[in-house]
This record gives sequence, structure tokens and C-alpha cells, in this order.
Amino acid sequence: MSETSRSKNVAAVASIHDPLRRALFDFVSANDGPVSRDEVSTALGIPRGTAAFHLDRLERDGLLITEFRKPSGKS
Repeated sequence: MSETSRSKNVAAVASIHDPLRRALFDFVSANDGPVSRDEVSTALGIPRGTAAFHLDRLERDGLLITEFRKPSGKS
């Protein structure tokens, strides 16, 4: 295993160790399709900004893949 791969694995383990981040990961993983930041925020009872921060961290650490969509009806 390369040093880069090892570092990425360590970052992922450290990221998921945080209890809130783990709850976010579990919620997203339990859904069949994509979930929005608003859905995560509502489901976990946390501010949208907090959900966004932790979701971004999970993506950065390679645990989630994100996609960007405009909600229907918004330009």
C-alpha cells in the first residue's frame, strides 16, 4: 500500500470516528438515492450549515460522493 493510500485511509477512519459525522454517514448510507443537505439537517435535527460542513468533510475524506442539483422550481 502506498503512503498516499495509507494517508487517505487514516483520514477516512479519523473522519468517521466523530459521532455526528458517523450519524450523517449512516443516514446517507441507509438511503437508496441521493439526499440533500436539508434532508440530513432535518433528519438529524442539526443546522443546515453544520450538516453541510460534515458532509463536505466526508466527501473530502473519500467516504461520500456528491452531486449538485437545483431543487425543482428554482433558477
